[in-house]
Amino acid sequence: TSSLVSLPEHAFEQPENIMVGRENEFEMMLDQLARGGRELEVVSIVGMGGIGKTTLATKLYSDPYIMSRFDIRAKATVSQEYCVRNVILGLLPSRSDESDDQLADRLQKHLKGRRYLVVIDDIWTTEAWDDIKLCFPDCYKGSRILLTTRNVEVAEYASSGKPPHHMRLMNFDESWNLLHKKIFETEGSYSPEFENIGKQIALKCGGLPLAITVTAGLLSKIGQRLDEWQRIAENVSSVVSTDPEAQCMRVLALSYHHLPSHLKPCFLYFAIFAEDECIYVKKLVELWAVEGFLNEEEGKSIEEVAETCINELVDRSLISIHNLSFDGETQRCGMHDVTRELCLREARNM
Repeated sequence: TSSLVSLPEHAFEQPENIMVGRENEFEMMLDQLARGGRELEVVSIVGMGGIGKTTLATKLYSDPYIMSRFDIRAKATVSQEYCVRNVILGLLPSRSDESDDQLADRLQKHLKGRRYLVVIDDIWTTEAWDDIKLCFPDCYKGSRILLTTRNVEVAEYASSGKPPHHMRLMNFDESWNLLHKKIFETEGSYSPEFENIGKQIALKCGGLPLAITVTAGLLSKIGQRLDEWQRIAENVSSVVSTDPEAQCMRVLALSYHHLPSHLKPCFLYFAIFAEDECIYVKKLVELWAVEGFLNEEEGKSIEEVAETCINELVDRSLISIHNLSFDGETQRCGMHDVTRELCLREARNM
């Protein structure tokens, strides 16, 4: 299996991509992608922000059976303020001197006559789909496009005559299972008191994997301090919203407000970057240094101080690693678009 662009598999294997309770959904989607007719089909996943659409799509994309079924695979993120050129550049090795038409033509030629799988992540409008779909030829080889969106209208519009897959919220058992995997199975032994509080917290996260993941990051930093866990549980429970998205934002805000003071400006600085942008860590470190966010520490270079800050934010699941070099160094990072909404809101309140 070849790939349109070099996408290191380990870039998709971050802790936040743990998938819990989606086995039936995964098998159903796998079947849709692998079976069916020879004509090009579009398979859509729809659901609110933070519900796990990208995680499911990435797991499907990286599945060995899927990898064996397609000659070529690639994935690109669209975002709200999309540009067709950037989407195509996300699928092809870039040549900046080419026009938009030349890029689209090169993509079509690259795909023609091959069975391909393309993941189009986070598409917001039917107009965006109309612009992008022209790049994908139907060569009757059984190719598939897997699309994720928050917008039901977009999912129904793009799908090939089949209803889109609506992702559901996690139930309590699944929520607790995810929190358990992230904390209790990785952080050593905890007494039953911690598990009881953990169950209260899992229940109040509204069934959204992102809220649970970020809360787990916060709890892992607090460590085995029962009074602090109790305080987190009380804060999460203080305003129980019937709106899962509002509850998710509240949980994310809690994690932000628990950041050490030196990390808050580092987190808020992500507000200057575009939605879904892959940020080069080297450039980010330079910008943080210019802003004076990185305090000198004895025996440490500025780069080492910055690396500690980045690792802290990754551990708390407030940012994610997009690319690792082969020696394990973070090359590019990014932020979930729901976390970015919190980042923008907190930055405006400064």
